[in-house]
Amino acid sequence: MKIRSLETQVVSIPLPVPVADAVRTITHRDHLIVRLTAENGATGIGFSLGYDGARAMAARAAEIFAPVVTAADVFESERLWSAMYRQSIQAGRRGAALRAISAIDIAFWDLRGRLLQRPVMELLGVQSRKLRCYATGGYYRRGQKIDQLVAEVGRILEYGFTAVKLKVGALPPREDAERVEAVRRTFGGEIDILLDANGGWSSAVEAISAVRRLEEFSPYWIEEPVRADNLEAMRRVAAELDTPVATGELEATRWAFAELALTKAADILQPDATVCGGVGEWLRIAHMAASMDIPIAPHYNWDIHSQLCATIPNCLFIEYFLAQDGVKVFDSLLRNPMKVVHGWIVPRQEPGFGIELNEEEVARYRVL
Repeated sequence: MKIRSLETQVVSIPLPVPVADAVRTITHRDHLIVRLTAENGATGIGFSLGYDGARAMAARAAEIFAPVVTAADVFESERLWSAMYRQSIQAGRRGAALRAISAIDIAFWDLRGRLLQRPVMELLGVQSRKLRCYATGGYYRRGQKIDQLVAEVGRILEYGFTAVKLKVGALPPREDAERVEAVRRTFGGEIDILLDANGGWSSAVEAISAVRRLEEFSPYWIEEPVRADNLEAMRRVAAELDTPVATGELEATRWAFAELALTKAADILQPDATVCGGVGEWLRIAHMAASMDIPIAPHYNWDIHSQLCATIPNCLFIEYFLAQDGVKVFDSLLRNPMKVVHGWIVPRQEPGFGIELNEEEVARYRVL
């Protein structure tokens, strides 16, 4: 079965209310959507979050990678991945180029699942059909008081979550500590509190000092305490702290993750299949981590990661955003958004990744 065409779309969806982490204010979400159509008319869908780079991703997909995959065999995505990666040598080995490759590879797997009438997890071999989730919240919101943050976490826990992630790193350490302390004091030790600095602390010294102030509240992990590409600083933080360090959401390819693991710069790896190179590369990373007894907690995109984590032995959590928080607005493009029940998610049983786009909503937010 041959690929007849590769098509791209770019959407930009405004958030109901802007939110902020330690390094940016988020007002909208742009995404690249890739559609691979086989010669029999079947279509596979892939996508990736752009961070204002979705147009660049679409250009690379159309100009560099479409000629590689058009007329190629649907079942040869590993060979095609290598060809696309080699072709991107001057276009970037991470960022827009790898996100475009990721979306294309995801579309290949989705298409194969649809052709074979099996969910992706069954093509790979199922380890678990039910996965624990944590809810990401606690963004910095203009004018939000600590009692409002506590109320936000309370609403999250009403859905049965036993783990919640809060943002840190934008405020002075004392003020961040007050936020985390209020949540811990209100909800006690029955929940896991995950902390995410988004690389907001400028050095290992600053990060270590800030997290030590937070450690009395027993955080489950500290995510991206320093810039993701400052590997030596990340290693120093991981070596000094009692709190596990999680990172990897911005990394691409097995080689970058191998370096994180071998240098002990992370205790928990967070590969994102829409960023690191797609399904095949995500699996290589996850299996490498399993061989080194390193847990995986993928970033974002539970539509994809629930299928993949169902096939590995070392998944800690699936990340989830409640629709009511208005942060992961990509779900507004879906006819069948996934739901979490009592803090657990069950992967879809439909063929491929089971994603059904609402074409009217895609058209509404399409910008390219």
